[in-house]
Amino acid sequence: MQAIRAPWTSASFLVYTGALTVLASAVWLDSILSDRYSSTAFAGWAALVFGCALVVALAFRRAGRPLLAGLFAFVSVVLFAVFVGALEDWWGWLSHDSPLHGFHWSLLLLEVVTLIAALRALRVFHHPLLVLAAAGVGWYFVADLLSSGGNWSAWVSLIFGLFLLPIAAGANRVYGFWLHVVSGLTIGGALLWFWHETDWNYILIGLVALAYIIFGAGRRRSSWTVLGAFGLFLTTVHFVDKWFGSVVTLFYSLFGLGENPKHDWARPLGFVVLGFAYVALGVLVARRERHREA
Repeated sequence: MQAIRAPWTSASFLVYTGALTVLASAVWLDSILSDRYSSTAFAGWAALVFGCALVVALAFRRAGRPLLAGLFAFVSVVLFAVFVGALEDWWGWLSHDSPLHGFHWSLLLLEVVTLIAALRALRVFHHPLLVLAAAGVGWYFVADLLSSGGNWSAWVSLIFGLFLLPIAAGANRVYGFWLHVVSGLTIGGALLWFWHETDWNYILIGLVALAYIIFGAGRRRSSWTVLGAFGLFLTTVHFVDKWFGSVVTLFYSLFGLGENPKHDWARPLGFVVLGFAYVALGVLVARRERHREA
């Protein structure tokens, strides 16, 4: 299956931004329509919005624009999920309970149908964002089926991420990017759920972040490095908050607002240390890559 790969250029940035703006606007429109019309009428409106996005995707495919076709196929998958949910609401099937709370077959059906739609769209349009849609919905389905929120959902997410990791490693490199992203997010999100209270918790988060960076450099998967850098940032925020004062008030103080806590000067200094840590890690990674190429 040949994946669509778009190099990072001004044109690709604009078309990605445009398609995602259309998606956000269409979901916003669906939200407004759902408030104004009955469930029956809204199902019709949701079908129309979804149909328009699908027609655009197919039109771009026919015109020989695979990148644009794939982007609007991704938009169509999201709007298709809204349409299916509208149908279930019209038929009186849709549960309105909070997500991941209790067993609701209507939500599981919605998730399965959306997953099938994402996989079908991936087979036709070959766009990597559809891998993100399928992996994200797949995680949600598993978490919804096997857990009801809290620690159990975190355990399910951790296991899902670990299960997805070897699949990502063996996948097409373009498709594998989003599989690695979902794997890293589910593993990291679960660990952050367990470790977010004590100093030792954040020390562990920092160590896991370093492991992410090392793994990302070894596999040449920058998504792990980005997530690892974010983990180091969270660790820094925790200790700066504890030792020198709230980081939130730091940003207010830049505009002359808020109170000046004790050791105000130390808060930005803490992030200077973080910045140099990023630089040092970057130098080490670059040196390792040069040795590998040599």
